[in-house]
Amino acid sequence: MFVTWFKKNGRVEGTVMSKEAVLKNIIKNLDKKQDDVLEKAMRELTKSGFMTVAEDGYALILTQKGADSL
Repeated sequence: MFVTWFKKNGRVEGTVMSKEAVLKNIIKNLDKKQDDVLEKAMRELTKSGFMTVAEDGYALILTQKGADSL
């Protein structure tokens, strides 16, 4: 989900997936079971250094490691 969005919208470090983009492109398409998967995916991507979560808790910022992996 996240990787696909970053591939389409920016492949460079610092690209921001805004709160609105997260809501529109990710959250609105989830069913109840996928909610838990979403949280786990965000934790794993941040833990592995591919992205960071902005202070608002929603916006995602692509890191250089994430950009390199795209």
